[in-house]
This record gives sequence, structure tokens and C-alpha cells, in this order.
Amino acid sequence: MSDYGRFTFEPLLNLVNGRPVGMEVRRCQARDQIEVVARQSVWGTRQLAEFDSGIAIASVLYGTEYDATVPLHVDVLADTVVAARRRVAQVRTSLRNRDPAGFTPPILLEINPALSAAPPDALAEGVAELRADGFGIGFDAVSRGFGLDLIAELEPDLVKIDPALVARMPHAPRARAVVAALLDVCRVVGVRVSATGVSTPEQLAAVRDHGIPWAQGPLLAEPRRRPSTSGILLPVELMPRSRAPQPPPGGPETAPLEQQRPRQSVADLAQAAVALPESVTAEKVRQALADHPQTGSVVLLDPNGQPTGFLDRNRFMLAISGPFGRALYANRPAIALAEEPRTIPATTDVRSALKFCLSGDRSRSYDDLVLLDAGRVCSGIVRVTDLLQEATGNPSAA
Repeated sequence: MSDYGRFTFEPLLNLVNGRPVGMEVRRCQARDQIEVVARQSVWGTRQLAEFDSGIAIASVLYGTEYDATVPLHVDVLADTVVAARRRVAQVRTSLRNRDPAGFTPPILLEINPALSAAPPDALAEGVAELRADGFGIGFDAVSRGFGLDLIAELEPDLVKIDPALVARMPHAPRARAVVAALLDVCRVVGVRVSATGVSTPEQLAAVRDHGIPWAQGPLLAEPRRRPSTSGILLPVELMPRSRAPQPPPGGPETAPLEQQRPRQSVADLAQAAVALPESVTAEKVRQALADHPQTGSVVLLDPNGQPTGFLDRNRFMLAISGPFGRALYANRPAIALAEEPRTIPATTDVRSALKFCLSGDRSRSYDDLVLLDAGRVCSGIVRVTDLLQEATGNPSAA
């Protein structure tokens, strides 16, 4: 990976619809990898934490022209969250200071197991402070350093299964038992799970069999030199295939659809929203749509990340492409052309989401739905065609 430079950007993909949902900054050089530095030095916890936080800041400043539609995942040690969290908080500030007129991506901190010291109470305090500063929180390599009780207590936004455990899942019953226990806790608490280092079709099949919705690894998408998601899509041969419902043992009768499979949350079908500040001009929206030709909408957000406006691609382009459209709207706030977002909680099941699509204004039945987390912050969008595909089990529905 050293051929790529100091850092690379590895896509995290939704295994249901094949689209990117995050971009992790990877440290390519040994001199930046905290585990290597710790083995070769006699530094104490605070020195390692200060070094780790400095590399985290350098990693986000390394990239330019970030795609603001997907969260940027930045690795830090649990020790760093405890001993140097004030410096970690500068990660977002550094991006804003470099490009004050730009719209920086949301940042999720992937907290790795401690190398020296990270008492649970101190870690919980650090996580709370960083969340208050606007960071998403993820736990990386949970099987090596985080107890299930800590996941239940702190409720991170994302939990990652490390590559060594993923590699053992296809053939090791004990590895599958560990993953099953982790998934049980995460489902009860409402925490999303992702697999890392997926490198073979057998590993991908095992990940899917366990119902893990997100994954990353060389089989799915190679690291990139730039933090752009342009052109990233799960290869067709790796997309899930629909399966016909199997009759129950002992007879040809089939159970009702609701009993054949558990209800799926729309969050499993989510993709990152093309999100812009509510103060953005119509010309900026036009440029964002041009940069993301596959997206069908733009969501306008207030400073707290809550959606305040929705711009459908077709209706927006029709408005600014008409007679005098560019002259009238280009430099005006885009929210003047926006409609009210159609929002639903990210925990909504697919069937209820489809019913919601048919309620209200029928002319907007096919508008993307904007998903909200518990704090009513935009957590992505879901396409109605993806809902139909999941509900019917028909890939052609998309």
C-alpha cells in the first residue's frame, strides 16, 4: 500500500444496494502506524496519545475535495480518546479552517482497542465529550479489545469486526459463535455492525449469512488515492441474489410473508445523502448534482444536521433550466426552490416505509425518503425503488 502515498481512502459499502456509506482513512506508512511506533519506542500513554491524535489530524488534511455525501472514518486509539481527546476534537476544526467556504464531511471516529491504558469510565467520559463535539463514534476490532457490556453501555454508531475474525468465519464454528453473540447485543441496543478485510467470496457469504449489512475489504473495493466515491459500486457478481421462499418442512403450505423473514429496517437500504448547508446557492446545488450523476436528490441541512429542505433532481433542474432560470436562481439560496423533506426514522421497517410513500402528496410518492436518527439528524436517504426491490424480492425493481 506504500505505493499509494502516506494515506489512502478505503470505501465502506452497503451490501444490500452496493453503494458507499463511508470512507476510512488508512495509514499506509509504518512511521504513522501507532502499533509499530509503540513497539519501537519507550513512550508512555500520553506521548502515544498525542502522537496518535496528530496523525489523525494529518490524515484528514491529506485529502482534498472530500465527497461530503459520505462520513469520513478516522482511526484513533482508545488511549487517545482518554488522554488526548481535546486534540482529537481539532480534527473537524482543522478541515473547516482549511476550507472555510466548503462543506466538510461528517466524521466518525473509529476507536481501536487500547495499547496501554483506557479505563472504561474514562473512555465513556471521552466518548461523551467527542459526541457532544459532533463526532460519530465507532468501535473497531471489538473482538480484540471491547467487551459486549461496553458496547451496550456506550451505544456506538458502528461496530467493526476485525479481519482476522472475518477470515475465520467461513470455517470456524467458534468464530461464528463470537460474531453471533456480538450481533445479538448490537441488535438489541440498535448498533450497526460492519465487517472488515473481506477478501474472498466465502467470507462475503458468511458475512451475509449473519445479516451483517456493511463491509469493506479488497474483494469489495480497493483503497483510493483520493476521498472520492465517484464510480464506486459493488460489482454485479457480488450483489445479493433474490431467493424464492422455501416451503416449511412437512408440507407445501407456506407461512405468511411476515413470518418467512424478519422485518428489515430501511437503514439497511440507506445510502449517503448528498447533503449541503441550507444557506447554499442554487448554483452550488447544480454543481453537486453534476458531481454525483447517480443521485436523485439533494438534502439541505441546518447547522445541527437536521433536514430543512429537499430538492428533487428532475424538478430542480427543470426550474433552473427554463427560460431565465439560471439568471433568476443561480445566486439565490437554493432553499427557495426546496420542498419539505419526507422524513422517517431510520428504524422504520420496509413495509411501513412503503405505506408512508403512498400517503400525502401522490406526486411525491417516488421522492427519496430522508432518514433521521434518534436526534432527528439526517443519517442518509433511501430510494423508493430500493424499497420496492426489497419488498418484492425482484432485482429488476430498481
